[in-house]
Amino acid sequence: MRTRRSSRELFGLWMVGSWRNLEGHLEQRSEHGVMMNNPAKVEVEPKTAVYTPPPFLDDAIKAVPLVSARKLPGRIGYLTNYSFHIWYQIVIEILKRRAAQYGAEMLVQDARKSVENQINQAREMLPQVDALLLTPAATSGLEPVLEMAAQAGKPVVIEANPVEGMKTLVAICDYDAGFELGFWVGHNVTAANGPLRILDVGLPALRPCLLRSEGFVDGVKTVQADAVVAASINGEATPEVAHRVALETLRKTGDVDVIFAMDDETGQGAYEGYLEAGFDPERIVIAGFGLAGDHEKEWLMRREALKVSAAMFPEYVGLRCVDNLIKCCDGQATPLRDVIPTVAATPSVLEKLYPKRGNAWTPDFAAMAALSGKSECTRV
Repeated sequence: MRTRRSSRELFGLWMVGSWRNLEGHLEQRSEHGVMMNNPAKVEVEPKTAVYTPPPFLDDAIKAVPLVSARKLPGRIGYLTNYSFHIWYQIVIEILKRRAAQYGAEMLVQDARKSVENQINQAREMLPQVDALLLTPAATSGLEPVLEMAAQAGKPVVIEANPVEGMKTLVAICDYDAGFELGFWVGHNVTAANGPLRILDVGLPALRPCLLRSEGFVDGVKTVQADAVVAASINGEATPEVAHRVALETLRKTGDVDVIFAMDDETGQGAYEGYLEAGFDPERIVIAGFGLAGDHEKEWLMRREALKVSAAMFPEYVGLRCVDNLIKCCDGQATPLRDVIPTVAATPSVLEKLYPKRGNAWTPDFAAMAALSGKSECTRV
């Protein structure tokens, strides 16, 4: 007889990034429904997304006033993760352009999902830079980077995923963004038969991505209390993986009404798996996260499966990261958590935040800044 793990045990495994420990268990129960592990895991080399900056991007960035500071860094180091992703390709481009406005050079290294790599990269990079920006490779284990930076007397700004002991974090409120997205789905999507069925495509190794899934389900259930998560899968932030795992999972669970994805790219991959499983493309709704690249924006505007996405503005994140680092280098006060606003974006909302200039989606930083955001996140 197969022994089922409790939801608490599963959560503990997630938090240490040990999804592999679940291999061999074909079916697990969580508080949201059936938990499916990634069958027959195959290492996939992710394809690096190509970002083509819009022609008026520099004009948009220059329209945001620079921080007034006496002491400026000459070099800024960025230790990132998932740089192959379109979201981070955009962040990196903005970082370089905003840093250049302050006369600073940006050095970038990718940890490739490894905490050990990221700590070693920090050790090598710190002597070369005046300040550090860190996108943690995991939910825990990056505290040594802050300790090394403190010993070197160099400020650090964290992006996306909090690290114990941090001074400044630039991030969205992941749970709240997920909740708003789920609330929209609850009001605008009805099930074909019975309760609304959801496929959750997450990234359980990272706490912010878990919060997105939790918020989404809670938001949906606020409106449709009987909604169920048919399965939760690990898309590994890689479309090819999401495609494969969604296909295998949906063949077991049957059709769903909504695919929720912690980013739009894995949502696309899961959608392709849904189609390959033989289900009807006319009845599925994709609720995504990010709305970063041109492909995702155009997909939303076609009003096909992607009906709504939580816009989280990589351009604005990159700009705020650099501006906070400038303040840190100059000894100015910065908030513990600099909250980036989000919005459940539909086609009409998208056009207000990214108007087309020169036939290219161009960020309107003033419109982004004007969004009503939360000063305190519901869950962190």
